[in-house]
Amino acid sequence: MQNFQFPLTLEFKFSLLTELKVWDAGGQLVAVVKEKMFSIRDEVRVYSDESRRVQTHGIRAQGLLAGALDWKAKRIILRADGHEVGAVQAQGMRTLWAAGYELLGPNGDLRFTLRDDQPWLGVIEGLVDAVPFVGDVIGIAFDYLVNPTYTVSDPSGQPVYRIHKKRSFFSRRFTIEELRPSPPENDELVLLGLIQVILRERQRG
Repeated sequence: MQNFQFPLTLEFKFSLLTELKVWDAGGQLVAVVKEKMFSIRDEVRVYSDESRRVQTHGIRAQGLLAGALDWKAKRIILRADGHEVGAVQAQGMRTLWAAGYELLGPNGDLRFTLRDDQPWLGVIEGLVDAVPFVGDVIGIAFDYLVNPTYTVSDPSGQPVYRIHKKRSFFSRRFTIEELRPSPPENDELVLLGLIQVILRERQRG
């Protein structure tokens, strides 16, 4: 899972089950992602093919109740052979009102941080959703019209990647663009880490 072409496209199909597919700029299928449902500990499985016969990675929340305590959960990214790629760490209570995550290397070293570029949109959406009945209708329009972006920066604070949510009624589509060159060895951690972030943030706007 390296040397793919940016930008990447990530799309959720309109379905009762969570399934995400990832393509690169050349139209190559990079990954198919399935999220385990109704679990107190989040678990994500990543496959290389649409038939889901070859699992390449797994992402599991650390701790028995990590699925319920989403705002502070740390999620470990593992290859199918058990080798640790790294982890995604939510930045505690801060994640309740604005996306804030860290991508960590296999030794726990900080590789990247992710920030919501427009955290105030989440506050507005929360206020809209709080209005009975009317809020549901407005929320659908809000979800279509408002498309948040997230910036991924290196430890020095320099932006390296940006995530965009694209406008769509019947699916949720995101793109990941590379803002400046990054070592190819980061590709695996970045893609899997940002897949996990998008799974967590897809309902925000």
